[in-house]
Amino acid sequence: MKYVLLMTVFVMAAVVEAAYEETMDPNGLTMNLRTDFGLVDDGAESNQSEQLQKAIDEVSAKGGGRLIVPKGVYRFGGINLKSNVHLLIEKDTIIKPYWPEGTKTIVFGLGTGRNAESIENVSIRGLGGKFIVDYSDRGSVAGEGIRTINCRKVKNFMLSDIDVKDSFTTYSAFIFTPSRDRDVESGGVFRPTDGLVRNLRSTNSSPGYGLVQMHAGETIHFENLEAIGGGVTFRLETGAGGHNGGVHDITAKNLYCENGSTAVLLGPHKAQNGVVKIDGVTVKSCAFAVTMGPGYVEKRNQSDEHYKPGVFSDGTTVKNIHAIFGTNAAIALKGLANVPEEYLKELRFDENDRKIKRVRGPSIGVVRDRTGDSWHPIIENVTSEGFKYNKGIMSLAEKQPRNWKARLKGLPLLEEILRNQKKQEE
Repeated sequence: MKYVLLMTVFVMAAVVEAAYEETMDPNGLTMNLRTDFGLVDDGAESNQSEQLQKAIDEVSAKGGGRLIVPKGVYRFGGINLKSNVHLLIEKDTIIKPYWPEGTKTIVFGLGTGRNAESIENVSIRGLGGKFIVDYSDRGSVAGEGIRTINCRKVKNFMLSDIDVKDSFTTYSAFIFTPSRDRDVESGGVFRPTDGLVRNLRSTNSSPGYGLVQMHAGETIHFENLEAIGGGVTFRLETGAGGHNGGVHDITAKNLYCENGSTAVLLGPHKAQNGVVKIDGVTVKSCAFAVTMGPGYVEKRNQSDEHYKPGVFSDGTTVKNIHAIFGTNAAIALKGLANVPEEYLKELRFDENDRKIKRVRGPSIGVVRDRTGDSWHPIIENVTSEGFKYNKGIMSLAEKQPRNWKARLKGLPLLEEILRNQKKQEE
């Protein structure tokens, strides 16, 4: 009875602003991973990925339905969702990834893997509240990396109520990528399409990555995204995917970042993106609230006449932006030109940044707009509190890049960074 009531709530709370259409039938097939497939709550001592994959395959083969993961602590990894399966993971359940040392992995894949078939009408969501994916005990190790969910060849999907406990590992928790085995002109599902992504949170993600990274996607709405302790909340740096990359008709609402890099990063690289509309950005003790960069073509692609500097289409908007000044922002070394002279002595080495690309220090500004004439974003209603400098929009013309080593010359921090970089090389 408990699960039936919760299912009814899910259906009633369906989608507000996305193309996702609810296909989960409260009266349809329901299976339980513990009672029907032998899942054991063993504190994540054993890898039970086989049981979960078998259950997903069976539910899909039967035409689809709900697969419930009851509350517990389990170990899964490399799971591939199948069409018409709705994976419901009970509130406060803890998933420890199956992640052998020295490898790169995912916990859940939606239409991923080489020559993977596209899937549709799927969801992964917390049942009654957020469930937890916890790799806070791993730390950042060279050659290793993890993504909680990778979305690729999937249409009509939902991700909801997921809390990721990171430890400054490589890669963003949620990534949206295109397939490389299909030309755009041939049709079909080659990138995540028609989705709703909401109520996601990450703690202690790498400042170089973050919560959400989009390289490709179409008609997807994001809402209530939160990154605490590092990284970017909503990163639309569309640099991967070749001719199938790029994002189109993307909306986002209520984005939050604390003690991180920035809440929103828009960098088109070489992708010809469509319109992105973001409403509601709040940061506390971050380098910036919003950063935007120009398009360009990487050296490896400059001989390909099909590529040209990327853009986001006219109409792309970020509005209702608020930044609260703090002293624990993640600041990229190459961005030190923007740090006010007064704050240079307050910069400090970030022990969690193994690649030594960032430091910690005071917030720099609210919006950094480096688009120039590359593309033309609409930026509305920018407010801040506690800032002495850069209270509004910093344009490309206001700051010129400087060598970060020259900027730190004479400060003990420079010696510490160089010393640690040498250790990493050894």
